[in-house]
Amino acid sequence: MWKNIIGQQHVIENLKSVFLSHKTGHAYLFEGTDGVGKDAVAIEFAKLINCTDLVNGNEACDKCASCRKISSFRSEYFKLICALPASKTDESDLDPVDKLAGADFDEYMEQMSAKSDDPYHRISISGANNIRINSIRDLVSKIYLSAPAGLIKVFIVSEADKMKQEASNALLKILEEPPKNSVIILTTSRVNSLPQTIIGRCQRLHFEALREKDIAEKLLTDGGYTEKQVTLAARLCFGSYSRAIDLLQLGIEELRTTALEYLVSLLKNDPATVISICRNISAKNDREKTRQFLFFLNIWIRDLLRVKAAGEAEPELLTNYDLADRLGKLNSNFPDSDIFNIVLQLEEAEKLIGQNVQLTLILVNLSIKLKKLFKK
Repeated sequence: MWKNIIGQQHVIENLKSVFLSHKTGHAYLFEGTDGVGKDAVAIEFAKLINCTDLVNGNEACDKCASCRKISSFRSEYFKLICALPASKTDESDLDPVDKLAGADFDEYMEQMSAKSDDPYHRISISGANNIRINSIRDLVSKIYLSAPAGLIKVFIVSEADKMKQEASNALLKILEEPPKNSVIILTTSRVNSLPQTIIGRCQRLHFEALREKDIAEKLLTDGGYTEKQVTLAARLCFGSYSRAIDLLQLGIEELRTTALEYLVSLLKNDPATVISICRNISAKNDREKTRQFLFFLNIWIRDLLRVKAAGEAEPELLTNYDLADRLGKLNSNFPDSDIFNIVLQLEEAEKLIGQNVQLTLILVNLSIKLKKLFKK
């Protein structure tokens, strides 16, 4: 039901109108920032166009056999395709999931179960950097299979920007000559990484960043966190519900404080503390924690840029609104810092995380570069 979706009212109304007009397109492109419900809406739309017991004429019931099968990812007429680890060969037309190594298969099933339970869950499988050509070949083989009268086959390609050229070309052929009674939904937070030939053959729907209020309400309803933690997560996630969940699970207050301690130690020329923090953050090769640490550093630096532009620390302009005084002092002590290049260095460090570079080395090298860019 649409109540499962956070915000995105304009998208929901658009899809309702499409459904009621009986003019469902053969291909859609759901694009917008990460964690705002693109996959969740795609799953909900798949249920809607196959529901046998509609609510109010434009909502899936969540109770009929079709809705339950799609929700649990067990419908033979619904499939969510995502990036997978590399296999030994991509030459056959077999579903690449069937060829995954034991540990990879177990992780895939675990992630699919989590996605089924929570459509906002961000699928993360070790070594899964690309959508395999075989995943698209499998889609091609299944999209032409007949379905019972009244049913529409739905294929969701999550993070479609992870397709390489060969996979994109295979998908393009289907988009050029789409079979009847089928819908392909591509979701992406990097729409400019998709070929224009694919974008041009899809009906495009833009997903806005979620409102802080909507994110906070959902988090408080689900429970498990204090109001202060929820308020802070909703403010720091920049409209991404999935990021808000990540921040809360990693310990938002502790990680934010650690990022500030790192900056202060760096500026006080305390290398022992800086290196200690770098090692603690990157311990156990925790890439997600390292990525979120850089995210918090980025927030602090961007707040510093706002203070510099405004000439003073105005809480209503800052993400870290409750620590405006600390930001004001930082700006006063280092007025000539090269903020623009500091941001670039943080973005470059984040890119290296995905390239199997040793995490502690990334953070230590970053520290050396940042130290040179902070100027009194």
